[in-house]
Order: sequence, then C-alpha cells, then structure tokens
Amino acid sequence: DPPAYANGPVQGYRIFCTETATGREQAVEVEGLSYRLEGLKKFTEYKLRFLAFNRYGPGVSSQDLVVTTLSD
Repeated sequence: DPPAYANGPVQGYRIFCTETATGREQAVEVEGLSYRLEGLKKFTEYKLRFLAFNRYGPGVSSQDLVVTTLSD
C-alpha cells in the first residue's frame, strides 16, 4: 500500500532484497505497487524492505520482511 503520510506525490518505490546468508543486498526501483523478484536461489532466506520516494527524497523504509524461497 502507498505510505499513509507522504510529503508530496509518490514517484516510485525501492525494494531492497538481502540474501541473509551472505549479506548481499540488491536494490530495485519500481513505479507501481507490484513487482516480481526473479533469479532468487532455491531454499534461501531473504530479507525484504521497501520505501517510497518523491522529489524530496526517500521516505522511511519498512521493517524487514523475512521470506524463504521454495524449490521453484
């Protein structure tokens, strides 16, 4: 969902995806409210966090969401 309080119109979102075992983080900028992460490893734990940004800069990121991928 879009942020409850925004300092101007939201221009996009950043998704931060960290592989828990290695600490390797990737960031992706998206415009919409959905995005499909691809190329993830099987049976691997990831931490995801999200933030919205606008012309004034980034907002506060969400708390970590911990997920584990399945076989496919």
